[in-house]
Amino acid sequence: MTPEQRIDSWPRTRRPLPWLFAAFLASIFLLPIDGMQMKVHLPFSSGFDRFFVALIVIVWLGGVLLGRRSGRLRLRPRGWAAPIIIFVAIAVISIVFNIDRITNLGEWDTAEKRIALLFSLVAVFAVFAVSLRVTELRAFGVLIVVLASLTSAGTIYEQKTDTNLFHTTAAAIFSPIATVEQAPIEEAGGPAEPGRPLISGPTRHALSVASLLGMAVPFAVLFAALAPDLKRRLLWGLLACLIVSGALVTQRRSGVIVPAVAVLALFAIRPRKMLPMLPYAAVALVLGVILAGGTISSFQQLTGGGDQASTDGRTADYAAVVPDLLTHPALGRGYGTLNSIKADTYRIFDNEYLGQLYQVGLLGLLAFLALILSPVFIVRFVARSDNPLRGPPALAAAAGCLAFAVATSLYDILTFPQAPYLFFFLAAMCVTAASEEHVMPTVRQVRSYPARVRRRRAEAALTTVG
Repeated sequence: MTPEQRIDSWPRTRRPLPWLFAAFLASIFLLPIDGMQMKVHLPFSSGFDRFFVALIVIVWLGGVLLGRRSGRLRLRPRGWAAPIIIFVAIAVISIVFNIDRITNLGEWDTAEKRIALLFSLVAVFAVFAVSLRVTELRAFGVLIVVLASLTSAGTIYEQKTDTNLFHTTAAAIFSPIATVEQAPIEEAGGPAEPGRPLISGPTRHALSVASLLGMAVPFAVLFAALAPDLKRRLLWGLLACLIVSGALVTQRRSGVIVPAVAVLALFAIRPRKMLPMLPYAAVALVLGVILAGGTISSFQQLTGGGDQASTDGRTADYAAVVPDLLTHPALGRGYGTLNSIKADTYRIFDNEYLGQLYQVGLLGLLAFLALILSPVFIVRFVARSDNPLRGPPALAAAAGCLAFAVATSLYDILTFPQAPYLFFFLAAMCVTAASEEHVMPTVRQVRSYPARVRRRRAEAALTTVG
């Protein structure tokens, strides 16, 4: 694109939406949004993220109603929103079909919270996908790396000092308008063993922050691989090491698996471009372990040398849940009716795919899989291109989506909103990177043309796309 086409792109813009997107990403990485409740009495959840999502949607609708046009023609990939629409429809239908059982068992509170979160995810994805610009993708990728580095540094500090800066800072800043839960300190253990420290960062669980950091790693690694000089390559490489270190100090399998999958996805999608980075990757792994304090607990957990109590407890429920799956094979027991917080009441799978099969049946699971993988499919050709504005951001976002797909199999990921919010932002980046974008005449010029001329110019623009 020409320099003229990059005008009015974030961060060099006065448009409010991109700045709200940046602030929303900052809240995902730096604030315990799932533990913040606004001091407003409402008949539904007053979570901080719900208000933020509502603000983004209102600002977007305001721009649409006021007729503000970007002066650009956007042609998005065919069917880009179909998977999420189908999944939401199945989720709602599953609740309708199980309404009597949900009412009798008193599961409405949980179902309402989960469906509200799902609608929030859909809303931000839609606004992200229709509002992001190709010229803004790299800038937002840089922002993700910076925010992930801050999250990682704070998580490492928490592991060293037992002080969660994210919760204490949020409580100090937002206390006039919101209540902030205290950071979780210890994960409950069995009767014969004490609980282990719960390094949670800005989230409610170590698995969530590990997933968040793992999904951000591809951007730092890719920026290092494409850096024009050694100084910048070292800078991006050190940030990648810092992010990986933050995931490792959580001492969870996800802290190893999710970043590893994200980086391997880069090599799998563009092997020729990434193979020269293998020596740097080996050095980065060593530096990451050093920055994490030299701990190998995560590797012990991965190879089975660590505590297997959580794994045994999870897999023990797999066989026991088969009768429930066979009783409701198509639409499940109702979306959002599995409350993983109440481990004494519900079976905890620590696997979102199995959880979705339990809640929305086989149809919902297939739609959920399509929802996760469709961004990677949409952007598969763009991710291999040499277009500097589209290729690198598309490749990193696709790798992040694949990391999310793997993290989804490791715990009930939709219970913790940060990683799903980031996934939908990455999915919107994929949609934007795969879109055709053309600069059109200004609104004033277009309105000055007769309708016949406007129609002819629009048709001509459509025929030249691609």
